[in-house]
Amino acid sequence: MKRRTRTTCLAFILGTLALLARGQTLVPISPASTVEQAAGQPSTFPELTLEQAVDQAVANNSSLKTASLDTLRAADDLAANKTRRFANTQVTALGAELVTKPSVTYPAGALGVYSATGPIPATNQSVEIPRKPVGTVNVLVAQPLSTQYELHLQLKALALGLEGTRQDQAKTRLEVVDQVRRAYYSVVEAQSTLDSLQASLPYYEESHRLALTNRGTETILESDLLNADAQLLKIQNAISDASDRVASASEQLNDLMGRDVHTQFRVAAIGDADSGLDTAEGMEARALQNRPDMKKAKIQVQQANYDARAKKAEYIPDVSLAFSYCTTANFENVFPSNVGTVGMSLRWEPWDWGRRHQEYEEKRAKEDQARVGVGATERAVLLEVRNAYRQLENTRRQLTLSDASERAARQRLKEVQEQVRHEAALSRDLYQAQSDLASADSQQQQALAAFWKARADLKKAIGEE
Repeated sequence: MKRRTRTTCLAFILGTLALLARGQTLVPISPASTVEQAAGQPSTFPELTLEQAVDQAVANNSSLKTASLDTLRAADDLAANKTRRFANTQVTALGAELVTKPSVTYPAGALGVYSATGPIPATNQSVEIPRKPVGTVNVLVAQPLSTQYELHLQLKALALGLEGTRQDQAKTRLEVVDQVRRAYYSVVEAQSTLDSLQASLPYYEESHRLALTNRGTETILESDLLNADAQLLKIQNAISDASDRVASASEQLNDLMGRDVHTQFRVAAIGDADSGLDTAEGMEARALQNRPDMKKAKIQVQQANYDARAKKAEYIPDVSLAFSYCTTANFENVFPSNVGTVGMSLRWEPWDWGRRHQEYEEKRAKEDQARVGVGATERAVLLEVRNAYRQLENTRRQLTLSDASERAARQRLKEVQEQVRHEAALSRDLYQAQSDLASADSQQQQALAAFWKARADLKKAIGEE
């Protein structure tokens, strides 16, 4: 029985060597593997590059569309308020039924006193209007004059509000791009983990097979066989969990891109780590210049200033050039049927018991708040840039370490392969070396994905896509 076991192991080793001779070693597959290969599906789906994912997200992401609609709303509000500088036209019409009997009394001589006839009318005359349907139409056209300055300040504040909304949209765009990059790298990272586990599976399957063979020859204990069963089940469960993580990461990326979460795709390989980074001080200066939240904080100071000045302008009396026209119907010609006037209208509130002063002080306090907010935002931006820069440097160090580990594991595999050729090592040693290389490759890909995540966060921190 021992001779049969040795024959089986020798046959397995020779088969492995044949694969090695044809260059078909059991090394992990490329990180550009398809997401669908985790489920055993063929890689016939279109490849999705990071640039394509970002472009589709910018065009279809729900958050970005909402931010764009907010900008359109602010633009429409500004356009609507610009019309307040033009003449205001009001037409008031009334059609009603009289519920009383109004009357008009003309005193004697109200129409004049003449030598031939005497006073007209000779006595007091009262004219009553019976209860019946009547109507009035009043037209008023008023062109603001003195309030043009106040309107100008209000429009300036609204224009700055629109610019602030645009900065919010730019901030949302940066956040969406950062989320897409992180989600894309998460798919690559999850796929590399799955590839490593799948590359390790043959090692556990072979160990389980040898345990079954040795148990049949009673060369190992029952507990050893149970341990081999448990290890194989553990790696199978880990592969299933990794497949679920790949699917979840892919669905999240589809959602960020604003498309059906069931859309199938395969990811492209990510590039090597770059080294062309500016100094921390240079990135801080770029962040203060580019960050949308920094720009909005400064805009809010100007907007609050215009709001306060517009509130103070309410002390100016409201003077307008006005045209008024009134006509009546079915009033028995008792009232004038057509009356038109052109002149200046004045509306002024001389006593407000300090209301406008308090409102003005409230606007000034809001302006002071905005100035404080600029400093707070500047410090937050600098802290974010510095933290992102340190995190990037940390991931770069981890990437260097994983590269060294991967090179060591690859060299170990070459040495074991050479030992197997000379029958100086067992097949399980070869599978263990291949499993170690697959794990090192996975860690290297995860470190690379972590680097690019940190690189994306640094770009977001300095306000660049």
